[in-house]
Amino acid sequence: MKRLETEWQAQPLFQITLSSDQMQVDVLNLGAVLQRISWAGQDHNLCLGYPTVDPYLINPGKLGAIVGRYANRINQAQAMINGVSYEFDANNGAHCLHGGRETLGLRAFDVLEHARSHVVLFQRMPDGHMGFPGALDVWVTYRLLGATLGVDIRAKTDAPTLCNITGHAYFNFTGAPTIADHQLQVAASQILQVDETGIPSGEKMNVAGTQFDFQTPADLRQGDHPVMIDHNYCVSDDRTELRPIAWLSGGDTQVELASTEPGLQVYTGAGLGADLPSAPRGRAFHPYAGIALEPQIWPDSPNHPKFAQAILRPNDEYHHQIEYRFTRC
Repeated sequence: MKRLETEWQAQPLFQITLSSDQMQVDVLNLGAVLQRISWAGQDHNLCLGYPTVDPYLINPGKLGAIVGRYANRINQAQAMINGVSYEFDANNGAHCLHGGRETLGLRAFDVLEHARSHVVLFQRMPDGHMGFPGALDVWVTYRLLGATLGVDIRAKTDAPTLCNITGHAYFNFTGAPTIADHQLQVAASQILQVDETGIPSGEKMNVAGTQFDFQTPADLRQGDHPVMIDHNYCVSDDRTELRPIAWLSGGDTQVELASTEPGLQVYTGAGLGADLPSAPRGRAFHPYAGIALEPQIWPDSPNHPKFAQAILRPNDEYHHQIEYRFTRC
């Protein structure tokens, strides 16, 4: 574990390196960021990541971060929790995105435990943070076994609250300018219909014959351009045991993504490219430079009673498991 020169809100920042005989992974305690994934002995980063910590102090694209306490959007930044109406931080137009401006991905976690193959990180989000009730304790464990990277996310609260936490890594396996040369498969035949701001109508749409159809492996290309996607794939109606839900391949690398969650937000990165002077070349990557695969409860679920719900109560535990199972093609 290496202490970094930069601090965040007077808290020390660290880079933790995990290694196996097949892969190396770098994790930051800032935002529990997944900074780097590489095959052993190779320089190419399989995920989008900055080489220094400073860009992560802003991180407009949430690169590699753990986001929440509610991943994705909440309509009009408001919802009922346990019969009480709450207003949250409106950081995406009129809506709340990824838990507000100060998402988990911009908070420094405590490093509780670390070894060659794993690290355990902890963060306490106070009662009322970004408008959400209840103090929320969050534990994130990264574990590297061979070519499988596991992410175990647990949380407990002292009052009824919303809890829907996920990883926000972007992948690019080839180093090409965009992910148009990659292939994707998702274990879902439907997506949620959304308006122009990404808010679900409550209805589903069959993907067959559309640009969103990845029931079998398909290129992330539409004509001469990368396909534009920022939609929730309806993998199941509720949370389940850990099971494969998506496959991404490019160059000589493939990953099988497994999760316990009912939805998978697929985002091909059209909005990447914000000005960020501390980043290389002053840009936060560029549009379509990577694809984010975000397993989660469906967006805006508190305002759609028929969706699986994200309510977490005292004495219950939130537990989201993710596995990235890498193979060489």
